Amino acid sequence: MKTSAVTHAAIKKTLACLFALSVFTPLSCKANGPVTLNGDTSVKAEITRQLNERAVNSLLYFPLSTKRFYAKRSYAPIWTLQQKDQNKTWAAMLLVDCVLQFGLRHEDYHPEELKYPLLHKILEQPEKISSRQKARFEILLTDAMLNFINNVHFGKLNPYYPPSKTDRETVKSFNATDVLANALNQPAFMDAVLKAQPANADYKALQYQLHLIKGVYEGDCYETPEADVRKIAVNMERLRWAELNDSTYIQINIPTYSLKLATRDTTFHFKVMVGKRSTPTPIMVGLLRDFATSARPVVAEKGSPDKFNSGDVSSKPTAGNKDGNIYLMPGNKAGIELLGVSNKNLFNKRERALTDGAIKIERSEELAKQLLKTGDSESDIKAVRRALINHDVRVFGLKKPIPLSVTYITAAIVNGQLVKYNDVYHLDSRIENMLYNIKPNSKTK
Repeated sequence: MKTSAVTHAAIKKTLACLFALSVFTPLSCKANGPVTLNGDTSVKAEITRQLNERAVNSLLYFPLSTKRFYAKRSYAPIWTLQQKDQNKTWAAMLLVDCVLQFGLRHEDYHPEELKYPLLHKILEQPEKISSRQKARFEILLTDAMLNFINNVHFGKLNPYYPPSKTDRETVKSFNATDVLANALNQPAFMDAVLKAQPANADYKALQYQLHLIKGVYEGDCYETPEADVRKIAVNMERLRWAELNDSTYIQINIPTYSLKLATRDTTFHFKVMVGKRSTPTPIMVGLLRDFATSARPVVAEKGSPDKFNSGDVSSKPTAGNKDGNIYLMPGNKAGIELLGVSNKNLFNKRERALTDGAIKIERSEELAKQLLKTGDSESDIKAVRRALINHDVRVFGLKKPIPLSVTYITAAIVNGQLVKYNDVYHLDSRIENMLYNIKPNSKTK
């Protein structure tokens, strides 16, 4: 692709079909093997110098990652090289230009400096652009890409893995610099980058809807309220935190008062009760390794639970649980009680934010049965039934632990339409303000 052919109008047209190009079919660019590291030595020297400047680093979202990325390449330029295949450079620019389709905002990707006219000059008239300008463009585009990759994978506001952590180290086998380096060596650059997104079906449906709104429908007299766009973006952000990427998982969603046990073959649904607004149930990410019958946990340390934390908490099952038949034990610092109960009448109400923060789950025996089947411990089903009948306190382990997330998802795509759920704890506006960097008193139409 010749740079002269990439006009501003063509770019805007490309944005409308970006999703289809990147998800359903690979880009029709030719792979020339690994990215060439030979470049202008003066630009290499400038990249090295600028990455050691405090002023430049203060502009970057991922300064440590950007420096590591170039250090592995001896600080050779990537995007501003004069080469036949410049598709990846333009693809990177397109990605950071169409971030609205991913529930993100342009302002977070250096839009004031990553300009198409400047890139045209760098690639077509390099002698007119200084090494300092080329190096700065290089560094900012790399930082923008690393920011994009981390944001579509972890989320911009991830309570467990903030940028300060993901910039320093590999988190759960994910490292944005490795993703970018690998993508640069792939024929379908966009495909490789966008694989960093959650694989969860609910996330994909929301992202596709946002693609339609911001890519396909925009400019065609089809107007979607900005409030709906932001509602989608807020929930895409939350789904990035949830880590629901396996084919088997448990999702307890607070606004829908529901538990979903997803397996390879089928999905089981259970009603739940959650905390009142005055005693809210926190979100969490954990791993269910075992559960106890006829039990409840020892009271955790006093203090308000951190609704954005996850990890391990020491608690042991004890007798005396009147309405709870099983107690789920996914390690979590938030100290959430997850109790399977047998009293069906507790779940007749439509609005079920009624507890002191505990999560109560209907049909406890059926839940235990499905957990054992899913966790490859089906041989314990009869023993669990006996323990429940006799009110015995017993712990049953799962041979295959099951990922468990307590989420706060207030919107979904159902039959192609946006469906909104009750914002039980009135948290959407807080996330929206942080995600879009808007003042709390600002309103969307």
